[in-house]
Amino acid sequence: MIKRVMVPGIIMGMVLGLLSNGVLAVSPPDVTLSSETIGQGDLCLILVSVEKGEVPHVTWRKRKIHLVPDGQKTLWYGFLSADLKAKKGDFKVVVRVRPQGTEEQFSLGVSEKSYGVRRLTLPKKMVDLDKKTLARARRESRAMKALWSAAPAAPLWRGAFLKPVPGDVAGPFGRASIINDQPRSPHSGVDLRGKKGTPVAATNHGKVVLIGDHFFTGLTVVIDHGGGIQSMYFHLDKILVKKGDMVDKGQVIGNVGSTGRSTGPHLHWGIRVNGDRVDPIRLTEISRGVEER
Repeated sequence: MIKRVMVPGIIMGMVLGLLSNGVLAVSPPDVTLSSETIGQGDLCLILVSVEKGEVPHVTWRKRKIHLVPDGQKTLWYGFLSADLKAKKGDFKVVVRVRPQGTEEQFSLGVSEKSYGVRRLTLPKKMVDLDKKTLARARRESRAMKALWSAAPAAPLWRGAFLKPVPGDVAGPFGRASIINDQPRSPHSGVDLRGKKGTPVAATNHGKVVLIGDHFFTGLTVVIDHGGGIQSMYFHLDKILVKKGDMVDKGQVIGNVGSTGRSTGPHLHWGIRVNGDRVDPIRLTEISRGVEER
């Protein structure tokens, strides 16, 4: 039997304590979710408790969900996600445990979520691109999209995800954009306040898979955290890592700047989970308290 438990702001230490006391220990696999539904652009934490020597395999929306184990490999955790434009409805979660082949299924819903609208006024040359600039922007977009469609590497991330700079959110995630009265794609990350030169830290362990100077995003770093999770850092003033570098959680990878299509110093920080555009702040919230093991 799957036990679906709604635990807002779930903390791994609390869950481990409950498991050790047998409160959640029912017939394996025992599954706990941090929410009962997922809004568009949102995600939830999934925890699967198994016996030592067993390995859980999770699929949702016909995609593999990569899990990370605790030190004893009896509690595995990961994230279910829904893109900003994900189809609404109920979707089957399948949890299989190897080697004995136990399987559990239940439904998890994706609900509509509105993030509002933002209006921006930018210089005409930054919005209405000439042929040469448009060709450049399309090449850079293809390079980014290739990262989202690549086969996921083994998970490198562990524990909670960190905000890369301490500044408050200046541009929230998900807002539809109207630039110079023209509808544009919704804001797929968050803009964090920061003075020019402020150190930018890696949100979790991972590998640098792209660095570049792009028209829209300026000096850009993308880190692959494995398990289908990637983070993006745009408009940097300086890049302090190289493609292929392995970086640790909290390691400085660059400095806040205002390069690319930007009206002032800030950090645009984005997260993809299985290719889904999700709110980075939500990722830090639901992973908070998860101990690195």
